[in-house]
Amino acid sequence: MPKKQRVICAMSGGVDSSVAAAILKRRGFEVIGIFMKLWAENRSGLSTSLDFTRDKSLEVKENTCCSLEAVTAARAVANKLSIPFYVVDLEKEFKKAVVDYYIEEYDAGRTPNPCVICNRDIKGEILMRKVLEMKADFLATGHYARIKKIEKRKSKIEYQLLQAVDENKDQTYFLWTLRQDQLAKLLFPIGDFTKPDVRKMAQKLGLPTAERKESQGICFIPDRDVCGFLARHAKKLKKPGPVVNMKGDKLGQHFGLLNYTIGQRERLGIGGPKAYYVVKLDVGKNVLVVGDEKDLHRQKLIATDLNWIRDIPIEQIKLSALGGRIRYGHGIENCKIAFLKNKQIKVIFDEPQRAVTPGQSIVFYQGKEVLGGAVIEN
Repeated sequence: MPKKQRVICAMSGGVDSSVAAAILKRRGFEVIGIFMKLWAENRSGLSTSLDFTRDKSLEVKENTCCSLEAVTAARAVANKLSIPFYVVDLEKEFKKAVVDYYIEEYDAGRTPNPCVICNRDIKGEILMRKVLEMKADFLATGHYARIKKIEKRKSKIEYQLLQAVDENKDQTYFLWTLRQDQLAKLLFPIGDFTKPDVRKMAQKLGLPTAERKESQGICFIPDRDVCGFLARHAKKLKKPGPVVNMKGDKLGQHFGLLNYTIGQRERLGIGGPKAYYVVKLDVGKNVLVVGDEKDLHRQKLIATDLNWIRDIPIEQIKLSALGGRIRYGHGIENCKIAFLKNKQIKVIFDEPQRAVTPGQSIVFYQGKEVLGGAVIEN
C-alpha cells in the first residue's frame, strides 16, 4: 500500500483554511495543521485584565490572525478532522520581516503592502522550511488561487500560478513573488471553489468555523487605525509641513506625511468648497502636493524588484498582450512593458490609471495566468 503524502496546512482559524485542511484529508493526504503565532502590538506593557479604570486604548490589541479566538477555532477544526495540530511561534520573524518593513516604507513616503511580504517571507520561506523539517511533501494554505503543472520537453516541469475560480475572492495579487521551487511544494485546495461553496462545505462537514466572520484590514492593526499605529511606531514624517497645489501655491498645513497616501481626499484640513486629492508626497521637502481628480491619473510608471514566476523570454513578454493590476481590487488593465536595468521596468498602460502609488505592487496577467510582478517605484 503506497505511503500517504504528508501536507503541512497553515490553519488560521478561518473557514477557508479549515476547508482546505478538510479537502486535503478527504483526498487521502496525511494532514498536519500549523497555526502561526505572530507579532501583536503591546501599547503599554500592562496586562489586559479587567480594569475599568485603565485607558482601554492603551491595552494590547490581539493580532486578528493569531488571537485566542483564532487559535481556539483552528484547534477545534483539527480535533474535528482528527489531525495533529501545532502552534509555531513566529513573532520575532514576523515583526522583522513584515511589521518593520511596513513602518520603514511609510517612513520613506511609500504605501506598503504587508500581505505580499508575509506571503513571500513568512509563508514562502519560513513555513516552507517547516515542510522540510517535518519531512512533508507539501505546504497548503487557504488562498484563493490555483496552480497548474506543465510538463514540457526534455522532462522539464513548470508551474503556472492561475487566478481562482472565484474572481471576487482571488488572492493572486498577493502571490506574485512566488518561485518555481515554491510552487512545486504548494497546494491551494480551495482555488477551484467559490466562497459560497466553501461555506457550504464547512457547514456540511460540521466544521466549527463554518459561520466565522472573515478578518479584514491589516492583521497587526486590528482596530484599523493606521495613522494611530504609525504615530506610535514610525520615526520620520511626523513633522507638520505645507500643503501646496500643483502650481506650488501654499493652501494649508499637513499633519505629517505619514498620515497620507496617494488618492486620499479625506482629512486634508484645507477647507473651502473645492475637493482636493493627494497627488504626491514630497519627502525631501516635507510637502504634501494636492490637486484635482484629473491630476491623479498616470499612464506610465517605473517598478523595481521584478519577479517572473515562469521562465518566459523577454522578447515574448514584449510582444504579449498583458494586463496589469496596480492594487488589490483594482481592475486588470492593458499595458506594455519596457525593460530597464537592475530588475527595473517601465510600464505603459493603454489608458491612464488612477492613483498609481509607490510601494504598492503591480502584478501582470495573461488570461488567467499570473506572470509575475514588481513594486511600484514612481
